[in-house]
Amino acid sequence: MAAEGQEYRIPFSELRGNHTSNDRVTEAILSLMQTVVRVRMSDGSTRNVHLLGPTDVEKFGPGIATMLTYELHPKLLPILRDSQIFARLEMQILHGFGTKYGMALYEIIAKRIGLKHVFYNDFETDELRDYLGVPHGKLGPFAALRRKAIEPAVAEVNALAPFSCRVDTIETQGRKVTRLRLSWWLKTVEEKKAQWEAQQGKQANLLVDQAPEVTLWDP
Repeated sequence: MAAEGQEYRIPFSELRGNHTSNDRVTEAILSLMQTVVRVRMSDGSTRNVHLLGPTDVEKFGPGIATMLTYELHPKLLPILRDSQIFARLEMQILHGFGTKYGMALYEIIAKRIGLKHVFYNDFETDELRDYLGVPHGKLGPFAALRRKAIEPAVAEVNALAPFSCRVDTIETQGRKVTRLRLSWWLKTVEEKKAQWEAQQGKQANLLVDQAPEVTLWDP
């Protein structure tokens, strides 16, 4: 990613796994090319850029495509290179989330948790609503936003992530909540142990509830 205009190549065989067709891979590539990344930069500006740039699909002889060549937009490279903006998310943790709001809150904190001497972020209420991905026109009153989006998201992050968080009201105008503070901190060893035991307990309960009856017999 050091040089703009760099082309990357990958065989389709690595992308399609055990499937014999490239149909799903082709659909995914087109979807990535249409996906727009929206990032709030450190200077307060907003950058919108396509996640995947131009692509070429090559065939060497008859049959299905064998090689994909792709580029990344030059405006995307600084975002991917900047560790303060881009965070590597733990897929095992993401798979545990049951709501999109919990996953969104986890992503917000995950890209900030490594910053030294930064333990909270203030948001306008509508700004946090946008970050969480609340559809326009939904959960208009703050009470509904708190009950159906913020509180479930905080509960999921605290149950699944290696860090904990909370959301507090820090500014109001009359009866309207206008500003919120998202705070986070790393879990202690004891908290991580309790978290692990709780997750193991849930998995054990699922196994016990669904386990078939087994009869041992002597042939």
